[in-house]
Amino acid sequence: MKRRYCTYFDHVYLDRGLAMIRSLRRVDPEGSISVLCLTPAVHRVLSGLGEPGVTLIPLEEFERENPDLLAAKETRCLRDYYFTLTGSLVYSLLREAQPDDVVTYLDADLMFYSDPAPIHEAMMGASVGVIGHRWHWWTRRLLKYGRFNVGWVSFRADAVGTEAARWWRDRCIEWCYGCVDGDLFADQKYLDHIFARFPNVVEITHPGANVGPWNICRESIRRAADGSIIVGDNYALIFVHFSGLKEVRPGVWLGSLPSYLGPFSSIVRSDLYEPYIGLLGDIRKELGGLPSEPPPMLSISVRPRLWRRLLAPLMRQAHRWAGHYFHS
Repeated sequence: MKRRYCTYFDHVYLDRGLAMIRSLRRVDPEGSISVLCLTPAVHRVLSGLGEPGVTLIPLEEFERENPDLLAAKETRCLRDYYFTLTGSLVYSLLREAQPDDVVTYLDADLMFYSDPAPIHEAMMGASVGVIGHRWHWWTRRLLKYGRFNVGWVSFRADAVGTEAARWWRDRCIEWCYGCVDGDLFADQKYLDHIFARFPNVVEITHPGANVGPWNICRESIRRAADGSIIVGDNYALIFVHFSGLKEVRPGVWLGSLPSYLGPFSSIVRSDLYEPYIGLLGDIRKELGGLPSEPPPMLSISVRPRLWRRLLAPLMRQAHRWAGHYFHS
């Protein structure tokens, strides 16, 4: 079985994408990574770096091979169009894969800390592998956005896995928006449907997989004697999903979205978030800064509702209490 990974990002996420790729190559050097370059700057920079094991796919070339994506592009804002691409990328790579190969989609804002072999072992014999959010008590109300998280999704190149990916691709082209509409939400809640609709789909429950702000308060996190990071009883930390991390002003980062109010422990701050933010800074220095170019299409700008603007000072104070602010 060959491990084939894929991801996509634009130049705004170039530092995160590089951090993810390099951390994955460090713990799984035999895996290959295909990157759908969402802007020309990403393709230009990654071509110059020549990261080992990485194959680049220009967005324009991918769109030519998938003309139905172009039709959907006319109906989507930038963010929603990016969501629309996920299933198409996975399905495209599955069609090129050898029987029993596994194609795994990865979000660009992941960071790997140990070999993902336990995830692949949990999927042995399965056609699709999905990872649940494993909500902590405060975030369980967010189930409307999907039981499973799209940060890591694996499909085997067998009949069921390929058909499930094709179904995901087609559904995303039909409807893929960053809002809840009945039992739909972006590309993510389709995973709930795949889990219920297709046979041979397994939920990967390893506590060290997809540790994110929605579950980071659920399990204890500590340093082992050998320096590795342990989650829960005695599970190696495999990867962290730094979802919602944003630079609110130069040098100041907000470590989670308002929905995830669980406080960060000292080890989460000092051993996960602060080194990750430092790594992003190092990559920016290596690149001479992030490339600057306009996006390929305009995003829709929505002004926050009045109640959100009125509550903003209280939310900022809550973030300070919870330890969500970081300085690079």
